[in-house]
Parts: sequence; structure tokens; C-alpha cells
Amino acid sequence: MRGSIRCWFMIAALCCVAMFAADSAPLQMADREPGYDSIKGQSLYIANCSACHQSTGEGLPGAFPPLKGSNVVNKDDASKHIQVILNGMKGGRVGGMIYVAPMPPFAGALSDTAIADIIDYERSSWGNHGKPVTEALVAAERARPK
Repeated sequence: MRGSIRCWFMIAALCCVAMFAADSAPLQMADREPGYDSIKGQSLYIANCSACHQSTGEGLPGAFPPLKGSNVVNKDDASKHIQVILNGMKGGRVGGMIYVAPMPPFAGALSDTAIADIIDYERSSWGNHGKPVTEALVAAERARPK
């Protein structure tokens, strides 16, 4: 019990540190399809994701996984990437490390367009090269049974 409380306290403390110490360096964007708003995607990412995953996409070791170089982010098939943002995740394994801090679901908080903008931003930043997604693809994933 004591160890569990200590673990959650550490995660909460890391979240606070991450929110106030996030690097504000500009991120590079690859050319995207017409209509993609990279500024909007970056703004949405900073507001909803950077506290945990950092503005650099490198996450916090042991607490929040990196998006930079992530197989899920760079995979041609974006369905898992979309599902994680829509439904959240807990206990994800990245590079052999299990991340215990839960990622909240954003399906109830963000529109399909906003989620597509965030995903496109993540897939085109920090050297990532994932294919862009559309609002329609996010809507289709949202409609899939869990």
C-alpha cells in the first residue's frame, strides 16, 4: 500500500514538473496535405499532451512514454494511434519499459478534427514520419466497437 501511494505521488509530482518545465523550443513540421493546420495541431498538442509527453515528444522515462520515434506514431496504419487518443491507455510497453501512468481518454473532450490535428502533428514532428490521418478516419475509429 505504501509503495503504491509513493508511486502515484511520484507520478503526480512528475506531471507538475513536466507542466512547468516543458521545453518551448519550436518543433519542425513536415509538409502536410492541404487543409492541415500545423499551428492548430501544435497548439492542441501543447494544451492536451505536452504536460506528459513533453514539447519535445520525449516523454518522461518510467512515467510517460516518448512519442518521438514511437512505432505506433510512425506506423502506416494509424488505427492504434487513434484508438489510444480516443480511449486512453494504461500499462503500455515502449522499448521494453512498461509505463504505469494512465493516459486519459480524449473521445469525450476532443472532436474528430482536433484529434486528427494532434495526430498529424505528432506524426510529423521530432523526426517522425507517420502518414497523415483525416477527420473521417478518426470518426471511423470512434465508431468501431471497443
